[in-house]
Amino acid sequence: MQKNTALAERIRQTAYFLSQQDGHPEGRATEYWLKAKEMHQRQLAYDRWLAEGTPADSSELFWYEAEKEIEGK
Repeated sequence: MQKNTALAERIRQTAYFLSQQDGHPEGRATEYWLKAKEMHQRQLAYDRWLAEGTPADSSELFWYEAEKEIEGK
């Protein structure tokens, strides 16, 4: 699977936005990128969970699938 470049760009934009909200502190780019990645991963997992009809005990599966999409695996 190829990396989703549109999703990667949205993560970068979100990280930049979060950083700007905090006054763009030096040396924290990775922190903001990880926070943005988690936000998008959570949204992808939630959307898939809803699309599947909100199955019980499946949240981890959707979380890992969202992570794979973000990582391009």
